[in-house]
Amino acid sequence: MWDWLVLPAVAALIGWGTNVIAIRMLFWPREPIKILGWEFLGVLPKRKVDLAKSIAEVLNDEILPMEELLQAANTPAVRRKVARLVTDGIAERLRRFVPRFILDHTEDRLRSHVEDLVAGELETMFNQLGSELSRELQQSNLLGQLVEDKINSFDLLQLEALVLRVTKHELRYIELFGAVLGLIIGVVQVLILKLF
Repeated sequence: MWDWLVLPAVAALIGWGTNVIAIRMLFWPREPIKILGWEFLGVLPKRKVDLAKSIAEVLNDEILPMEELLQAANTPAVRRKVARLVTDGIAERLRRFVPRFILDHTEDRLRSHVEDLVAGELETMFNQLGSELSRELQQSNLLGQLVEDKINSFDLLQLEALVLRVTKHELRYIELFGAVLGLIIGVVQVLILKLF
């Protein structure tokens, strides 16, 4: 009777413990440790630069390509906001050179007309600029380089905290899956021992 409880429980504990240790070894040891001529270093500390480069490439090429980012920004609301900013800039410069008594009577109509004119031209300009700019930005790997530099700027504790924040639940499932798998293996071992 105890065989049916002890062996599966020990196997479940071993499966869980193995996965817990494997997950911890992603981050630990942070500094190289030498044991019997072997050097041990956590995966993240050892491969931080390579991982940053891989994440940056995937982000730049697959997840957030520049063309899609710029297309997402090319909306009527964004174009209207840019038109308003351009119009405000023009109005500010006109105030420096045009006498105030002239602007008092024409500024509102002039502002409205210029804003409509700029907004109308912006769609064409955004489309032209978007395709050219996205191609240049994609080739220069700007987004990927920013991400790579940011990841490389983190110290190991910050990076570990970030990874754990993103994957905390998934890592917990991996630990529990180790226990379940160990339990199943323990039950199979007991069955084999009892049957043979």
